[in-house]
Amino acid sequence: MNRTGIIRTATLTGIAAALGLAVAAPATAAPLADPVTTVADLDGDGEIETVNAQLVGDDQVISATVNGTFTSIHVGADSYAGLTAPRVTDLNGDGRAELIVTQSVGANTTFFTALHFDGRNLSQVVGADDKPLSVSEGGGIAAHLGYHCTPAEGGRTFETVAAEVDDIAGPVDQMTYSGSRTVSTLRDGALTTQSTLPFTGLKVTDPLLVTDPATCS
Repeated sequence: MNRTGIIRTATLTGIAAALGLAVAAPATAAPLADPVTTVADLDGDGEIETVNAQLVGDDQVISATVNGTFTSIHVGADSYAGLTAPRVTDLNGDGRAELIVTQSVGANTTFFTALHFDGRNLSQVVGADDKPLSVSEGGGIAAHLGYHCTPAEGGRTFETVAAEVDDIAGPVDQMTYSGSRTVSTLRDGALTTQSTLPFTGLKVTDPLLVTDPATCS
């Protein structure tokens, strides 16, 4: 399959600088959190699986049993912030759930990766360079980051927004942002970029800046 690129949600220089300050590592780590669970139809057969998440050192182990077969995967975690149950999503509308997993929590920004069930195992959603997806949400007033799903023929598109404020010294209610909205499709655990829509000087209420993770549920 010809994939044109992985979604990158924090490529703007201003965003990177702002988020670098927001996610400075604490000096000490909090105690390990108790395991958390959620439920999802990982293979789209109408049967609901229980998904478990457990902190193990600096990783979290996400596991489930699908059709009698156990599968698990280690992904990075923020042990200081504690464990959050994966968000259950369907990024392409095919009836098979993906999991949005929290990896790092900053002062204003949360960073996620995504998992899918490939028929045998849980694995990370990747892009054209075969690197795991990293998607961000938040940004405070310095940046506007998030993701969204939109109905499309045969399913859904998965969209991310990465934008930085044009004038951080201005009135908050008049702030505008410049950046881009990336529209992608997911197939077999890999994202393909369909379009990248640049914008300048938009308020957060503009449709190009609107994000809502609930649209991917």
